[in-house]
Amino acid sequence: MAAPPIYDGSMATCEGFINSCRLYMSAKPQEFPTLRIKITWVLGFMQTGMAQLFRDHFLAYMAGPDYQAHYEQSTEPDPIELLYADIYKAFGDPNKQATAIQEITTIRQGSKSAEEHIQLFKQSYMRSGYGEVAGIHEFKRSLNSPLLDKCMAVPELPTTLDKWYELVIRLDRQWRQAVAERKMFATRGGSSTGTGSQTAQRDPNAMQVDRNRGPLRCYNCGQAGHMA
Repeated sequence: MAAPPIYDGSMATCEGFINSCRLYMSAKPQEFPTLRIKITWVLGFMQTGMAQLFRDHFLAYMAGPDYQAHYEQSTEPDPIELLYADIYKAFGDPNKQATAIQEITTIRQGSKSAEEHIQLFKQSYMRSGYGEVAGIHEFKRSLNSPLLDKCMAVPELPTTLDKWYELVIRLDRQWRQAVAERKMFATRGGSSTGTGSQTAQRDPNAMQVDRNRGPLRCYNCGQAGHMA
């Protein structure tokens, strides 16, 4: 079991730091026989930034009567949770759901692969409190337009988020594989030799640009001039 990372007071990593401390203590309870040992161990990872100021203030607080009344005489099943609550109050997101909703309504795929984008989307979705119908709507909105167009051309559209994830990953992988193969074929064609000199060979399997159809556009971003 890895020890928690050094914590600097960042809002984005506050909950993760607290959960890391919880996991470590639950895995090795024999190392933490007293509340004071638990508290000083957690504070030991608060070494930089605003977290260091919190640590120094709390160490001074531990010498006073308020600490005894609030912590040592607490009726909490595990009083270390009081410290976690104080840390979260000082550094955590006061409105996690609102933050998640903002994330899920503004997230865009951009240059990320389908797998990368879905992992980020899932995190925001789980915290947002959105139902599946609203989640599907936001997921579709977040996709790059060419990829979404490809999805919408499927005869039977998925009705669950998990199925949408599967469809998007499959189509995105197909496109990326096609681009990689096209580049490989083009390289092979360009390196072919004729009568002592190199001649560029046209790949019979490569996608052609018809004069009447306009330039080929990137499947990922929708822009002309490149493949991906």
